[in-house]
Amino acid sequence: MKEMLPELLTMMAPGKPLRKGLDRIMDANLGVLMFFVEDAQKYIDTNVIQLGFKIDIDFEPEKLYELAKMDGAIVLNRDGSRILYANVQLNTDSSIPSSETGMRHRTAHKLAIQSQKLVIAVSKRRSTISAFYGKEKYELLSEAVLFSRLNQEITIAQRYKQNFYELIEVLNSEESSNTVSLYDVSEIISKGLLTVRITQRSEIYLKEMGDLAGSAYLEHREILSTVPKVLGAIIIDYTASVPEFDSCEEALSMFDSIKTENLLDLFLIAQRLGYKKDSDEGLKETILTPRAFRLLYSTKLPQTSIKTIIGKYENLTNLLNVSLDELSAIGGIGKRKARIITSALMRKKMQNEFEGGSYQ
Repeated sequence: MKEMLPELLTMMAPGKPLRKGLDRIMDANLGVLMFFVEDAQKYIDTNVIQLGFKIDIDFEPEKLYELAKMDGAIVLNRDGSRILYANVQLNTDSSIPSSETGMRHRTAHKLAIQSQKLVIAVSKRRSTISAFYGKEKYELLSEAVLFSRLNQEITIAQRYKQNFYELIEVLNSEESSNTVSLYDVSEIISKGLLTVRITQRSEIYLKEMGDLAGSAYLEHREILSTVPKVLGAIIIDYTASVPEFDSCEEALSMFDSIKTENLLDLFLIAQRLGYKKDSDEGLKETILTPRAFRLLYSTKLPQTSIKTIIGKYENLTNLLNVSLDELSAIGGIGKRKARIITSALMRKKMQNEFEGGSYQ
């Protein structure tokens, strides 16, 4: 189903011709069984499809609705753009097991396993649309339920995003006073990962909604285009050992194996960063110094230049005391990049003075 799901959701999104036809069928309290194939003749020859009527016409929602009034299944081409046959009998291998209840759903499930093709069943009794592909099943939700779930996920993601950026403001202040604790870093990473995970989880609803997703799609895109970069830079800044990633976003992969419900476990987050602590006191008493990756990344300099600087000066404390001439003398940096770095460091120093902190 995973390989077919994006295509299926596109075909079945609210407002699409196929979905319009199915919605009409559900509104009329009808049921239908639909088999999607390009090689229909193969299934006719093997008696899987026993002919009712050969149609072979372009798909239209109204036509699907009218054909659903007849007994038997409807055969369409793979992308649902043409109706090939109607009022057909579908014969499945009796040895294939199915846990589905109801003749229509049992036939759909068994035929999907047998053919490895998409089969859709609309239940008259349950008013549901079920898609079967191989052994997998996906139940399409109504437009109202989709809107509700999508808005819920995006709203939760927005709350975590706000909390994430509020904690970053605290981090900026703590970096100025050199009081960043492992507890603070783990909490920020936890909130950032939850923001990303919940936003990614809403993607299936966005695909199912299609063009009707509206502003939820824009918010989804904005979160995933900004938060992973900032979060990745923080992760790279505070890991116990220098990680090797080609981009900030790749740093999030360190936490891929942690289930979403476990991302609130700060000890687990700290462990993935390379620190083994077993108490809140241990997290709070471990003071960390940033590598300056996040600061340098904000300058939009090439990643190679950032790695060169960090490789030489190791952390932000050391880097804040470096002069323009020293930076310019480093191979691959030069005057222009040195000025960009110096400007970023000057802003950080001014923030330090404003916050009353010091890296000395």
